[in-house]
Amino acid sequence: MKYLKFLIFFPIVFLISCSPFSSTVKKETRGQPSFSQLLRNPQAYKGRVVMFGGTIAQTKNMKNLTLIEVIQKPLDSSSDRPLDTDRSGGRFLVATSKFLDPSIYSKDRAITVVGKVRGLQPGVIGKRSYNYPVIEATQIHLWSESYYYPGYYYPPGYFWGPGWGWGWGPGWGWGWGWGPGWWW
Repeated sequence: MKYLKFLIFFPIVFLISCSPFSSTVKKETRGQPSFSQLLRNPQAYKGRVVMFGGTIAQTKNMKNLTLIEVIQKPLDSSSDRPLDTDRSGGRFLVATSKFLDPSIYSKDRAITVVGKVRGLQPGVIGKRSYNYPVIEATQIHLWSESYYYPGYYYPPGYFWGPGWGWGWGPGWGWGWGWGPGWWW
């Protein structure tokens, strides 16, 4: 009976604790506008608390402000981590009075931001003008980098030869160590 309670309780706690944001924040952002709605009419949502995420395009530090340019990506529904996809609704700026090191908040890092919509800021991407929605950050979560580690490379035939086989014991490659080569 103890174990049954544990088996029921543990998955619930695990699922609740997947997001780095509190349930209060999740409640505040419930029913928020989509990113495309925000792009179309940012003034209508000025002062509204939203949660958006994506990958960092660049980080700029100014005298009393740090601006992070983010390429918007959809968020995972349980963890609030930006999905690894090429889909994007556009870009937005995150404004914070804290100093954020551009070496840490660097290009291509995943980020999720909670904050208030401050309005639009005109800018340029390449040579094209672009109106960035600006989010005044109350919480910023920089996700850890994930690496693909392929393991060691072994050339073909590396494990074949004296003493190596498919099974246990010495041998020449076939069988379980029994056969020619095992006796001598």
